[in-house]
Amino acid sequence: MRTLWALAVMAIVAGGVAVAEEARWRGGYPYQYQYGYPYGQPSTELTIEQQRKLGLTEEQIQKIAELRRELEKERAKLDAQLKAANDAAAAANAEVARLNQEIRAFSTARLQKVYDGVLTEAQRKTLDSQRYLDQARMWLRGYQSWLKLSDAQVEDISTLIVPVFEKYARMEDEAADTRESLAALRRADKLDIAAIEKAEKQVAELAKRNVYQARQDELMQKMRAGLLPDQLEKIGQMMRR
Repeated sequence: MRTLWALAVMAIVAGGVAVAEEARWRGGYPYQYQYGYPYGQPSTELTIEQQRKLGLTEEQIQKIAELRRELEKERAKLDAQLKAANDAAAAANAEVARLNQEIRAFSTARLQKVYDGVLTEAQRKTLDSQRYLDQARMWLRGYQSWLKLSDAQVEDISTLIVPVFEKYARMEDEAADTRESLAALRRADKLDIAAIEKAEKQVAELAKRNVYQARQDELMQKMRAGLLPDQLEKIGQMMRR
């Protein structure tokens, strides 16, 4: 798609240059700066001064002003219609985003509530463990072919790194709970400024944590325990670059 777009732009530019060059020498004289505009493209805008220089009478200038007034009125109507259309498009985009979010909720949060309402605590823990194990396996896919990990290694290392995913999932839940607490304080009928300020500081403090990098570092460290010497050397070379 980007290539097609680039070719289209190049074609437009090339076509514009060709037209400009033809117009520039039309009639056997340089046309480049006629009316003060480059490439033989005179402006449709004529100031009163320009009209007088062209030799227009005051009656002609008055007539142009009257006709232009009607054009300005029509343009104002179109501007209003364009603004309304833009506002409608923005509202439609917002509605599309909202609907997409709700649709995603059917397969995430709302579906999770269905399971939570039926599964026992032990079953929920088992389900969470399975999900963390799936996350671990997925993370390892990025290294499996490069390090030539065997299937047995993938399973062993996945088990080793599951606690890391569990740890950072709890941290993400903590951050989400803190943000929601702040939002609730801001929505309250009776505002508690001190509590809001405290919650804001908590949110800011949590935001300082580079969770992604910290998690990556811990995952790499845990993964090392399941690697062979040549695989460890590869990881070491990558880290030293």
